[in-house]
Amino acid sequence: MITVIADDITGAAEIAGTAWSHGLKAILSTDANQQNDNTDVLVIATDTRSGSKIDAINETLRLARQIENNGGILFKKTDSALRGHIIAELNALCEATAYSRVLLLPQNPSKGRTINNGTYFVNGKPLAETAFKDDPEFPATSSSVMDLLGGCVNILTLTGKLSQNGKGIYVAEASTHYDVSTQLNKADKQTLFAGGADLFKSLLEKSYPHKKQRIAGGIIVPCKNSIIVCGSTQSEDITRREFAKKSKTYNEAIPDDVFAGAPADNWLSSLPDIYIRHKSIALTISNKENGGPQCALRLRKIMAEAVKRLVDTNQPELLIIEGGATAYSIIKELRWNNLELKTEYRPGIVSMTHGKTEIVMKPGSYPWGNIL
Repeated sequence: MITVIADDITGAAEIAGTAWSHGLKAILSTDANQQNDNTDVLVIATDTRSGSKIDAINETLRLARQIENNGGILFKKTDSALRGHIIAELNALCEATAYSRVLLLPQNPSKGRTINNGTYFVNGKPLAETAFKDDPEFPATSSSVMDLLGGCVNILTLTGKLSQNGKGIYVAEASTHYDVSTQLNKADKQTLFAGGADLFKSLLEKSYPHKKQRIAGGIIVPCKNSIIVCGSTQSEDITRREFAKKSKTYNEAIPDDVFAGAPADNWLSSLPDIYIRHKSIALTISNKENGGPQCALRLRKIMAEAVKRLVDTNQPELLIIEGGATAYSIIKELRWNNLELKTEYRPGIVSMTHGKTEIVMKPGSYPWGNIL
């Protein structure tokens, strides 16, 4: 079995979707004690990216102790754009396990994200010149991998070797799927795998070469009762899509005064009536300025409370959530701790179910494509 620890829930969903596409049985859970003898891949979702560094370390150590008897391979899912407390969590895992070194390959060449000559690129543009420079919690102020990770890593070039006696974290350069596989094959059993979905896919291809793969695809069908939460500052406005028009989705933006710090009670109390009247509702932040990490945390809590009130009013057939930290806050508020994977619409955009509700999660920085 492969056990995955993810630092946010949309990343966990992406990994579970990758396992599903490879023909494997995957469980996504916020509970590390979830066990199933028939499971090929257990994906544990956390929200360590959005917490403090010390909290991330403590949570990582706690999970490592809980899963130490799982056996098999451990994979640490990190943000593909190097946001979060990556080095602290990887060091904690090495401290708590028998792994002596880390192969870190966060970038996903399949989505135009590459690392070359120690520099991170998104579709050929340096990371610090993309929308990631405006991330409210981990703004990309540099495109240098060494700068982004604090200079405490080794760069593993395509022609370089992973020292079998060495320790530390090796960031692997890769610009193609072949490059990813090449870097993966340099690791041994003492090496902890960490990174993005492309590395995980290569790991599955090597570990389960004969599985019959499933094909991702399809479109998200508008439902009579739906809730859409746009919790990312990096995503397009979903309410302008044809999907929103077909479902007659009502757009409810968080009020300016609430965004600025005013109590949200009156706004939250008004939402159930709006939902009953329109049946399909989108909760958005609108085009407001980045308010920083504390503002982002407060908005996530407000959005989670808003969704809880709407679900208590009428559990929807469809719940769409953009943004990993927002999704985690909502799922925890709803106490929907175990989600059954339904399908993968496209890499990174995964559908799960809880009761009668289909839940679609998408990382904020990934495009919807033509599935809406």
